[in-house]
Amino acid sequence: VIDDQLTVNENKYVLIIDEINRANLSSVLGELIYALEYRGETVKSMYDIDGDNSLIIPPNLYIIGTMNTSDRSVGHIDYAIRRRFAFVDILPKVLEIDNFQLDYFRNVSELFISNYDDYLKNSEIALEKSEHLSDEFRPEDVWLGHSYFISSNADFNIRKKYEIKPILKEYIKDGILKQSAEEIINNL
Repeated sequence: VIDDQLTVNENKYVLIIDEINRANLSSVLGELIYALEYRGETVKSMYDIDGDNSLIIPPNLYIIGTMNTSDRSVGHIDYAIRRRFAFVDILPKVLEIDNFQLDYFRNVSELFISNYDDYLKNSEIALEKSEHLSDEFRPEDVWLGHSYFISSNADFNIRKKYEIKPILKEYIKDGILKQSAEEIINNL
């Protein structure tokens, strides 16, 4: 029992907010930001419902926010929100599934890292920048993820033409990838 009004069962509940970095988090989370600091305790909100302004985040509620750092839109997440969440990097990796386009994944990955083979053997090693990646960027922040490379051969040609190549060409325009990457991208 947390409070006279709230009994918590032992089930765990998960709230997933996809692309959390795209929203105005203060507006989306509102009073929840403050209540996260005091999980399981009653906090007073500036808003009330039926005359009660108590707010409690139960300890069995887990909030997972996903974000794609390659779009570089994480800078606006303020420190108050950052300290209430743990950040876990999930880097691109080879997926052991039938419809994973391994050769294309390798070719694109080598635009971002030069130690691809070593990374496959040990994903904990430090990534070494490819000669095609601009000095201002880290591979972790701009490397295309593995989900781009999941599809059948027919579908993949469409994805390659309308998703992968355009974003890589945009990376060249934006200075993320150097001009040296253009021929490789054109030959994908």
